[in-house]
Amino acid sequence: MGALGLRLVAMILGTLFVSIAALTSPQAFAWSVEGHQLITTHAVELLPAPWRQFFGYYDWFLTEAASYPDTYYRSTDSNEGPRHYVDLEIWNPNDRSTGTLPQSVEEFALKMQTALEAKDWNSAFLFAGRVAHYVEDDTQPYHTTVNYNPTNKMGVGLHSVLDSSIIAHISEINILQASEIGALTPIDNLTAFVLNMAYDSHSFLPAINRTLIDEGLDWSPELTRIIENRTNTAIIAVARVWQTVITRANAFAPEIRAGNQLFIITENVTQSDNGLTLIRLRVIDSLGIRTYANVTLTTDKSIFRGQVANAIPPIGEYIVVAETGLHPNDHLTAQREGYSSATLTIGNTAAHITSLTEPSSLVTSSLLNPIGSDVPAITIVALVVMFCGILALVVLRRVPMDN
Repeated sequence: MGALGLRLVAMILGTLFVSIAALTSPQAFAWSVEGHQLITTHAVELLPAPWRQFFGYYDWFLTEAASYPDTYYRSTDSNEGPRHYVDLEIWNPNDRSTGTLPQSVEEFALKMQTALEAKDWNSAFLFAGRVAHYVEDDTQPYHTTVNYNPTNKMGVGLHSVLDSSIIAHISEINILQASEIGALTPIDNLTAFVLNMAYDSHSFLPAINRTLIDEGLDWSPELTRIIENRTNTAIIAVARVWQTVITRANAFAPEIRAGNQLFIITENVTQSDNGLTLIRLRVIDSLGIRTYANVTLTTDKSIFRGQVANAIPPIGEYIVVAETGLHPNDHLTAQREGYSSATLTIGNTAAHITSLTEPSSLVTSSLLNPIGSDVPAITIVALVVMFCGILALVVLRRVPMDN
């Protein structure tokens, strides 16, 4: 490959990596992604059976969904920012700039309830994760005040210090067990519950600011006790909110049978002029829940591995790029440990794939896009850049080496 070709590949791959980095770049959010996921996992353990087993089976989905308000919704929903805080000193429920966190828990708890009533388990988990995130933000003291990011004497913003404190001090924190907590009591008014919890969080600010600002300390045993309190409060609160929603929906946890069956649902097939084929597909399980899997396209000559279609939701979307056209005997497969694999034969037409294994009862509008009616623009950009990068690599690989 010549110097020009190498520069072209470098340029395309550089663009790809920058685009993906822009979509997933870390920011200072409450409790950090890892902190949110830790709290969410422990909240699952407090649920009564059989919901504890059901939520635990999909813990990987719940914990990822719990991070989406920071990693995804902020970039796709202009109303997202105020959902993460409540400025108690000036809070006005009619002024969204002062925070909408208390109302947001009620709003998305209702969406979770509606999904449970409809047995739309995929959407139910997305909303359960979203509700968990807002409840968890409510226990971070700096999410309850106008002065949300004060600095210490060295000029370091303290919001991120507190965000990372759960993970940084996890070995010093005693996480309460279900046996120590007892039965989860229902919540009559979620908005009032969240607002009261915000005032509790706010009450810890004097001690936090005194230690980190006035005394100039990096940390203290008192702050560890505060973070332990806030962590356990968050875990119990998330579990109680979930249990309240489940009770309101009068829902029953579905049975997950051994060898949970996977299904492949194709969305579109695109063929380029030079013979490349791009297949976009979804993988769901027997309950209609999108899932990660190892996806491959097998032709008479090669095996092409599917790639996650985007670095952000929705879960379970893949693209497969083949260097050839499609033939009737070509087939797609999806495999995941602990699941029964799916196989989908291409069919008789290269330009269209019929999903022979698609369960018609599961194909609903909510499954086509559980987050919104349109594919986010940044997702499309990421896909286009990814496809162009793959196309360039394939084309340039065929260019003779320079002497």
